[in-house]
Amino acid sequence: MAFGFYFPTKAAPTLSWVPATGPEFPLETPVDYPEQLTGETSGGTLYVQDKGPKRESFNLEFTLMSLADRDGLLAFYNTVKKSFNVFEYEDGSAVLHSVRWMNEFNLKKDRPGLYSGSVLLRKETP
Repeated sequence: MAFGFYFPTKAAPTLSWVPATGPEFPLETPVDYPEQLTGETSGGTLYVQDKGPKRESFNLEFTLMSLADRDGLLAFYNTVKKSFNVFEYEDGSAVLHSVRWMNEFNLKKDRPGLYSGSVLLRKETP
């Protein structure tokens, strides 16, 4: 199963992170249209104005990650500077997606040397 993060691209990475163990299943890949203004009249008619494109994201949950994988992920986070830089995410089906990291780096220590947490990626629209 192919899985990894590549900055800036997999074809020419300056930094990559490929963990020993991938994220937990099921993988969450929500799609939303968050930029919509809605209003309802007193008669119950709903008006919606679309103000932006759809937004796709990937919510990756990791459990019992080794210290080496955690440190590698932190180095990657510091390189892309959270949402500042776009990078490529290779999902479990070997499909590449241009994404930005959207949440803080916060992996909790479950046991000595083992960490768990989540990474939220937002897909860049072409």
